[in-house]
Amino acid sequence: MNKTITSMLAAAMLAVSACSLNAQPNFTLTLPVPADNNNSMAYLINWDSSQKIDSVLVTDGVVKFAGNVDAPFIGTVSVNGGRGPVVIIEPGDIVLSESMQASGTPLNDKLESYMKRRNEIVQEFRTLDQNDSIQMEKAKVLEKEYNQISQKAYAENAGNPVGLFWFLQDAYEMDLAGIDAAIAKDPALGASKRLESLRTSLQAKAETSEGKHYKDFTVSYNGKEEKLSDYVKPGRFTLVDFWASWCGPCIRQTKVIKELYAKYKDKGLDVVGVAVWDEPDNTFKAIKQHDLQWPCIVNAQTVPTDLYGISGIPCIILINPEGIIVSRDKMSQELIDAVDSAMAGFEPQAAAVVSADKDTAAVKATDVIF
Repeated sequence: MNKTITSMLAAAMLAVSACSLNAQPNFTLTLPVPADNNNSMAYLINWDSSQKIDSVLVTDGVVKFAGNVDAPFIGTVSVNGGRGPVVIIEPGDIVLSESMQASGTPLNDKLESYMKRRNEIVQEFRTLDQNDSIQMEKAKVLEKEYNQISQKAYAENAGNPVGLFWFLQDAYEMDLAGIDAAIAKDPALGASKRLESLRTSLQAKAETSEGKHYKDFTVSYNGKEEKLSDYVKPGRFTLVDFWASWCGPCIRQTKVIKELYAKYKDKGLDVVGVAVWDEPDNTFKAIKQHDLQWPCIVNAQTVPTDLYGISGIPCIILINPEGIIVSRDKMSQELIDAVDSAMAGFEPQAAAVVSADKDTAAVKATDVIF
């Protein structure tokens, strides 16, 4: 009997020991942050999927995460909502220096080796004399190497998070066919949420490119609904400006749009702004501050950017009287040339005038009361 009890106790101790081992974290991530962030929350986020993995309190100017990871993934740390460094979460003790360089594990060492070489190239490039023909030849060689680092890093790390990170550095310059070809060659890329989102965006962009019919959308604000089609009038051209108050390039393009509006508003061209990724109050202030005299649909957020595959603003499209997009993603002189070409010899079939109600989501600068 005693032997049986002893055996049972031994088995139980082994089981507890095994559970304790399994509960032990297999990775730690430590990084310094400014002391004024003490008592703030820090979040470990999956960089690819944007999913929050863990949270800790900042103490003594240090953030430290500990946990278990089955398969390595690309992570980032956010403190007080700020954008943090990219790091590979994998078994081991990962340390980020004050300059946010990761070390301590194999994949992080690989990631940093490519980062380090890129920084070296930049530093060497800056020392070259732009007026010296021999040194400028060296500059071309450095520039070529810099541009090839992401391709080299991906080729040497296909199938792991380092490879995915560097592939994504180039993916935003690729078209849909190029991305599909890459996924066919390396199916592991198909699991990337960022790449899936990019692919969806490119599909949406292709469906709203030049030669395609514009897509309508509805935006709600203050209990009212506004549609893009409310401002796209038959028999007239419509210039649609997707913008935000905080976007410097957007504000600079309003000068170009003002010139086009003044030139063609009586010749068959309407303009409508669509404020995306912005707070309505900030939109209203910008409309007044920059004296924008055309209607603007506010609080559109991501509704039109998802529909049109817009990854950056300003995005300006020109819709012809038949509802076909005849120009997209042009700015400055290219935009002027596109509108001039479209309006050359055009005679409006109907001089539809769009008036905006200040109680709706579409407003004019003169309608905004502060």
